[in-house]
Amino acid sequence: MLRDITIENYRLFEKFQIEGLTQVNLLVGANNSGKSSLLEAIYLLVNHEDRTALSNIIDNRFVLKSRLRRDREDESSNIFPVSTLFRGYKPRKDYHITLSSQKDQQMSLKFNFIESKPKRNDRGVGVSLQFTSGERKFDNSFDLDELFVPWYREKYQVEKPKVNKHLVTADRLDQQSITNLWEQIILTSKEDTVLEILRTLEPNLERIALINQTTPGMSVLIKIKDNEVPIPLGSMGDGMYRIFALALSLVNCENGALFVDEIDTGLHYKALIKMWRLVIETAKRLNVQVFVTTHSWDCLTAFHQALTETSATDLGSVFRLERKDDQIKYVSYSGDKLAVAIDHDIEVR
Repeated sequence: MLRDITIENYRLFEKFQIEGLTQVNLLVGANNSGKSSLLEAIYLLVNHEDRTALSNIIDNRFVLKSRLRRDREDESSNIFPVSTLFRGYKPRKDYHITLSSQKDQQMSLKFNFIESKPKRNDRGVGVSLQFTSGERKFDNSFDLDELFVPWYREKYQVEKPKVNKHLVTADRLDQQSITNLWEQIILTSKEDTVLEILRTLEPNLERIALINQTTPGMSVLIKIKDNEVPIPLGSMGDGMYRIFALALSLVNCENGALFVDEIDTGLHYKALIKMWRLVIETAKRLNVQVFVTTHSWDCLTAFHQALTETSATDLGSVFRLERKDDQIKYVSYSGDKLAVAIDHDIEVR
């Protein structure tokens, strides 16, 4: 389990260290305080063996689709998306992003641009990921085209390794991702857990099935009690689809980590308490470390209530990030300190 992380030159962070990470971590703060960037940095560090973690992060920031698919002769079309990861958007070959942890898991990941041998239309610009953990070391270097361009990745068979660490964003999971995750749990107790979590929004849910159909919103069907006709999950609203993606990702992270950006999107306060209770219980049972962001006071109070109801106050912490003079600072709340903050309506968002 990750207990700390030090971040250098990543997005908003010049040098930032956070300690006291627990099993379930809620990151709060104002807009542009660094919540999502911290979530990403931890995701990249624990996914050091998965090069597509980088493209996932960049794609989620809406810069990849718009810039990368332009004229491939324009060098900036490939360099720009990766540049957004660097503080100030001005990376150099001697300028590193460094992510490291020194507590329970001692490891370090360095990331920078390098010169690479041109392959066909590639322009000789690459990325180096240097990972160190004790005596274990590796240098994973690759061309930018291998990371981003779909046809190039298929041609050179750049494969994503099987991982138990998943990122859930405000966007819907694509159908292929849902299918892959579902196939890992079908007819197991983890499928039952997904159904239990979905019932926080629809108590009459009986069954769920995936069908091979390309029509958007029709790939996932659910069976409601006393209703003979199955209905598309998408017809139940964004909240239902969102919690399905959350539950499906969570149970596929056994002995790993789950990352959720804006967990409360589309969810009512009463559903948030039930959702948090099941997330905490499932994370404990499957040994999943959870990192979540939110802007919502309701989500924060629901988190605290769920921790109290499950007698798991030692499993969860809240970290409030704030930006002052171009530096990011944080305050942590857990146990009695979190209870006092909630009871006295202290602004911890």
